[in-house]
Amino acid sequence: MPIIKSMKIYSSVVKATFQNLRKKPSLFKPFLYLSLIELLGMAVIYFAPQWPVSLVLAQPIRAFYGEAALHYPGHLLALPQIFRIWQIISGVIFGALLTGIAISMYNQEAKGMSLRFGKNFKIAFNRYLPLLAYTLVTFIVIYLVEHFSGRIIASRLVDGKGYFLKMGQIKWSVGLAVFNLMFSVGIETLLMYTPVVIILENAGFWRAAGKSIKTVFHYFITSVLLVLVPVIFYMAAVISRVFIPKLMDKLFPEMSMVILAVGILVAFLVNTIIAISATILYLNVRETKA
Repeated sequence: MPIIKSMKIYSSVVKATFQNLRKKPSLFKPFLYLSLIELLGMAVIYFAPQWPVSLVLAQPIRAFYGEAALHYPGHLLALPQIFRIWQIISGVIFGALLTGIAISMYNQEAKGMSLRFGKNFKIAFNRYLPLLAYTLVTFIVIYLVEHFSGRIIASRLVDGKGYFLKMGQIKWSVGLAVFNLMFSVGIETLLMYTPVVIILENAGFWRAAGKSIKTVFHYFITSVLLVLVPVIFYMAAVISRVFIPKLMDKLFPEMSMVILAVGILVAFLVNTIIAISATILYLNVRETKA
């Protein structure tokens, strides 16, 4: 598809996305709930050293992160690592359902039907297993790449090769974060229409994934931009986590919570925009074919 035509489609989808979000703020609800779940998890982790939360979390935190992670300010230094685990769990389990709800809400709104959260919850819940498969496959692929790329970078640092290239640990860490984020963008772009097809066409995961990849190939530039542009804003929040130890030392220990909270807010906006824009484009494609 010519670049000019792709840019026109991209502009029209983005315009329609923001118009719908402005007119129908209820479309923000699904990912707002996901953000609240993440914030609740962060609060629980923060209070892990204190009773009664310590009864459940103190022992596993002590086993994996050491005794210092249960004492101030060590627990704030360990907070981002522990929170990352919770973010993955909540994103896979709850994110699957809430993504489906967001797509269903827009689809219902486009038909002039109900935007009620409860009704769309039922629709998404009935398609939960393929939606869960979508989030699991996305996570597993991204995790494996992040894991092995991280091990490669770590081995280079241990061998001194990173410093031989005049790149210290911070530069390697930032570079690794950018690489992982760009890879995530690629995977999320290929599968971006998968939950849309699952909800709109009551399809299974593999059929929906195939349709998503086919749609991306036909609207490649538009699809990449719909994911990449919002994620660029999230990139700053991800990269800032690399500097959490230094910021905690120079400012105040609670800075780790501030950075994580900002990341949750940015992710809330990014997830909403991507889900709605992907739904709008896929509906337009389907109408064009019809």
